[in-house]
Amino acid sequence: MTDICVGPNGHGHGEGMLRDMGDSGQSRAANPFVRVTLIFTVLGVLFTALTLARDVSGWDLGWGKADPSTTPTRAPEGGPVNPPASGPATVAPAGSPSAVRLDTLPVEAGAANLAKLPRQLAGRPEYDRPIVINCPRNTGSDKQREVAFRLQRRFLDLTATVRPYFPSPDDREGAVLVYAQVAIREKDATVTRVVRGQQFDARMTAPRDLVADVEGADELVLRIQCEFPDGAVVFTGASVTAG
Repeated sequence: MTDICVGPNGHGHGEGMLRDMGDSGQSRAANPFVRVTLIFTVLGVLFTALTLARDVSGWDLGWGKADPSTTPTRAPEGGPVNPPASGPATVAPAGSPSAVRLDTLPVEAGAANLAKLPRQLAGRPEYDRPIVINCPRNTGSDKQREVAFRLQRRFLDLTATVRPYFPSPDDREGAVLVYAQVAIREKDATVTRVVRGQQFDARMTAPRDLVADVEGADELVLRIQCEFPDGAVVFTGASVTAG
């Protein structure tokens, strides 16, 4: 068993040992290596705290970000930014079919049914270059009149205005009926007639337009019927379009 000696002031050798240990701690704290270790430890703690703050709050220190003034820009590729819309180009028509006056074409049949424009209508602008067909007598076999024009399959359409004329005041409300037929010569020399246009109830006070498809026709036949015999049917503006 070891004896503990106590000094005259009441303190023993144990107190001296404690003082020696304290002096040893102060010596270690004064060591430069220990100070460097403590500094790096503190910096590590601060860095960890800053990184956590950035991740949580979105705060950025700006590290690693390039200066916008020094960032190279890519040159745009060639070509327009907004190319024009594509689509079919508008093409102007080569030309409209030319109109040919019907009164310039040869008459194949029914020339005797043609008449002059009544004197009462002469000089009126709406009757320029008329084709006039006298009304039938409405007796026996004379109940309709026809005039045929030669087409030779060179035309497409017929247009005309039908204007009846009755000289007697009592017949002014008389109606006329007009048919536009085409005659087609078949390979076996037969002729086929087909009605392509029909005009009902044209009157002196109510002229009517007549339109017919004559494509492929060898002849055009205008056939008329009249409510009263003493009159005529006047075709104005009659023309066919060339194919």
